[in-house]
Amino acid sequence: MILVTALYVERKYGVPVAELARWRRLGIGPIYYRPSTRLIRYDIGDVDDWFHDPRNAHLHDFPVHLGSAMCAS
Repeated sequence: MILVTALYVERKYGVPVAELARWRRLGIGPIYYRPSTRLIRYDIGDVDDWFHDPRNAHLHDFPVHLGSAMCAS
């Protein structure tokens, strides 16, 4: 597990830290960890998975690539 800051997520995916905080309050967005009262951390694997999941695409502008699994009929 590699934990990163909200600022890292902002820089990589273009979602402002304030928006990540709003998502946490609403119970949406990537899974996060609170190692102490004032620290928020994200597991980079969870974040990557969340941003690449087409079900979450309506919440952000990061490009989502639809895999062959999504084309099942």
